[in-house]
Amino acid sequence: MSPAQTTTYTATATSQSGATATASVTITVNQVPPTLSFASNPSQILTGQKSTLTWTTTNATSFQIDQGIGAQPLNGSITVQPATTTTYTATAAGPGGTQTAQTTVTVPPPGTLAVSITANPMQISAGQTSALTWQSQNAVSVDIEPGVGKQAPAGTVNVSPAATTTYTATATDFIGRQASSTVTVTLVGPGDLSKIKHIIFFVQENRSFDMYFGKLGAYKASKGFANDVDGFDPSVSLPGATGRAVSPFHERTQRTENLSPFWNESHHDIDENPPGHFNMDGFLQASISVPEQFDPNGDRAIGYYDQTDLPVYYELATQFATSDRWFSPVMTQTVPNRMYLFAGTSFGHIDNHDSVPSNGWPQPTIFDSLDNANIPWKYYYVDSSVFLAQWNTWYKNNGQDQGNVRSINEWYSILNDPNADTLLPPVVFIERGSVSGLDEHPENNVTIGAGPASQVIEALLHSAAWQSSVMIFTYDEGGGLYDHVPPFGEVSPDGIKPMLTANDVPGDFNFSGFRVPLIVISPWVKPHFVSHMPRDFTAILKLIETRFNLPPLTKRDAVQDNMVEFFDFSAPALINPPPLPAQPVCQLGSSPCDDERLEVHP
Repeated sequence: MSPAQTTTYTATATSQSGATATASVTITVNQVPPTLSFASNPSQILTGQKSTLTWTTTNATSFQIDQGIGAQPLNGSITVQPATTTTYTATAAGPGGTQTAQTTVTVPPPGTLAVSITANPMQISAGQTSALTWQSQNAVSVDIEPGVGKQAPAGTVNVSPAATTTYTATATDFIGRQASSTVTVTLVGPGDLSKIKHIIFFVQENRSFDMYFGKLGAYKASKGFANDVDGFDPSVSLPGATGRAVSPFHERTQRTENLSPFWNESHHDIDENPPGHFNMDGFLQASISVPEQFDPNGDRAIGYYDQTDLPVYYELATQFATSDRWFSPVMTQTVPNRMYLFAGTSFGHIDNHDSVPSNGWPQPTIFDSLDNANIPWKYYYVDSSVFLAQWNTWYKNNGQDQGNVRSINEWYSILNDPNADTLLPPVVFIERGSVSGLDEHPENNVTIGAGPASQVIEALLHSAAWQSSVMIFTYDEGGGLYDHVPPFGEVSPDGIKPMLTANDVPGDFNFSGFRVPLIVISPWVKPHFVSHMPRDFTAILKLIETRFNLPPLTKRDAVQDNMVEFFDFSAPALINPPPLPAQPVCQLGSSPCDDERLEVHP
């Protein structure tokens, strides 16, 4: 018996003659009072700027903020834009009582001297940079200390402090008056990552960020959180392969014909004209390079899905963390990008069809690095797809590592065990189901793949290993599907040039691929967080290398951010994961959701 509140239980005994006797006992339940953390960032803004209120609670059943904001989720954030200095009062209530906290957003009057400074990200690890951005009003200069010095009245500068540092921006006007504002950049080290015992990365196939998460910002706003995701512009119009222009539209079918993300087509997608300027408008025209039956104009390249199609992904990305600047490593198709995923380079390869040496690709993989450090790992496959079999890792030591490659059934078996936190190895890779059509690749039904993928994720959420795990869920490349954000400049991983033929577009490995969806799932992530720092998914390698003190595989993963920005190791804000919606599954052959003939824009 486990009553939720103090309860008196009365037992009544009745004899055969009808006589009764009673006895009572009271079980006193000491209710734990709520705790509440509530802050604003930045705490000082200028007129027209915004600040984000962020809060976490424990032992609460309701939460609200005054100033007309009202009831909110128990943990979350919201953007405010006060016209004057405003104090916000938050109230968390639960069976154990009520807790309040306040934060003030200061807004100096327009005619006064003032300065505002922010840092992005506010939490970094050693060797990383944070961008300090400041604005001022009625100032002739701004001095930022320590170490930055005198600057223009507005600007941005990157800093890389060796320890947690509070930066003070001091604005000076033309008669020497001064006003100040501060921001703190917190340095966290690999020791903080020790709270993460298990890093799981799960990589599906060929979806662009805009196609899957172009509507994520609106969904977050509908849930009461900040609309802080760089999604597509619904008014954009791209020229089609037959000349008909098309704007983003909600796909009418969950299975479309394929598109081409090959090297040449990807470079046509970006439409680099003039040199160095990416117009990002060639996607529909490039669609005709693969056979099609129903969509000669390439409409499917600019269609999108939303929370009605992918409710679990949308809810996970909202409650946990994501990024709108997460890219594949190279502007081409699956195999070279997955080479980067395992080895930090494609060592010149740009084509899926390059022949594999008899003993596999010789380049060392992240699994070799783990072997060298005696760190256990597992590789779970959904069907017969095992990309590791194309690497020398598969053959070395008389095939010893093949024993680490196991059916996904073992994943579920371990996570169902009360000792899952001990049984699950430190690093786990989950392979996509490309043979069974569960990888969400175009030509496969997205819900047929999203259903089992959601089950893989939920198994972790409800396991004993959840408390010390992070899962990184992403896609290996954009698949020729529209995205409006250009690739970003990168370092060549090893100096090896692309294996171009006479018919290939000139290029090098000095740019990323296209944006792809990302969800970072852990009790330690910052709730509702969206990163805007450009990374490619070799950052997963950097996270593993940072956590387990492994050397980089190439120059590419060496310079990647290690993803610590996504976490707050002061407390596990999501130790009790939120409930997730059901993932609808459209069965193969059913109409209209599985009918490829509906993929053309109506």
